[in-house]
Amino acid sequence: MKVTNTMVVALSVGLLALTAGCSKLEQANGGKGYAGKADTPAYSGNGGKFSANDFTPGDKTSWQEALTNRSKGQNEYNRTPPRDTVSNNK
Repeated sequence: MKVTNTMVVALSVGLLALTAGCSKLEQANGGKGYAGKADTPAYSGNGGKFSANDFTPGDKTSWQEALTNRSKGQNEYNRTPPRDTVSNNK
């Protein structure tokens, strides 16, 4: 197989593209790190029609309680009856 200039250029561009994403975040943006907007805490949302009913916007404690209640409802061990109360169909 004959190596051409086009193949060398394509390989060089490919290697450059692969190593470009490997730089440290501190080196990006002129040493300033992440330049995006600051994140707001999840509990400081405005509520809206998709928020939980027992959640008060801006109240961290009610937000944590709403998450705890939601996770309890998604736990299969809590949703299924204990083993001794399930009838055996033998």
